Amino acid sequence: MKKNRGLIICTGYSLRQHLELIPRFDGLLFGPNNTYRDFPLDVWLACDPTWHNFYGKVEGDFDKWHWDEDVCTLYGYQHVTGVWHEGLWLKDKTKISLNHGSAPQLINLAANQYNLTEIVLVGHDFHYDAPQRHYFDAVSETPGEYPSPLRKFSKFIKTNGQDDLLAVYGRIARSIEGTGIRIVNATPDSKLHHFPKVQLEEYCR
Repeated sequence: MKKNRGLIICTGYSLRQHLELIPRFDGLLFGPNNTYRDFPLDVWLACDPTWHNFYGKVEGDFDKWHWDEDVCTLYGYQHVTGVWHEGLWLKDKTKISLNHGSAPQLINLAANQYNLTEIVLVGHDFHYDAPQRHYFDAVSETPGEYPSPLRKFSKFIKTNGQDDLLAVYGRIARSIEGTGIRIVNATPDSKLHHFPKVQLEEYCR
């Protein structure tokens, strides 16, 4: 039986270093967007409705979630109501914090819908200026990128620093204080400093 922990896979370029370790993770595997192609996920979510318009229905023996009722009805995914919320915790577990991204939503699912108390992050690089920001090559005409219709990266770079993804993770870190949930970051050379750094090998079978 898998332990009461989950691995949130994000798609930073460093993920290449962990391709063999991730299937050995001793817990549930949560992945966004195209990660279902490469990893034996337990839970999957792609938060952007345009992702679903572009790729269509995802097949596979894993839980599939979305906050948009139309997406869920069309493809048969599990529905969780999306709301704008200042952190991770919602007492109403039928809801999810939209939080500008699939990986933060997966953290929310891991804690609220799957009741996990230990959450490990991997592939959370946040090296926005790197030549390749993503680990995958085969999904776009540009290596390391999503197809052009799905590139919304620029919308989340705010000059005040309040609404970029690093700020979102900062709010998540503050929101779990005193809840008994532990989030750690197993991403090498990550710019995400809100959580303790660990080695992924420590959590693998």
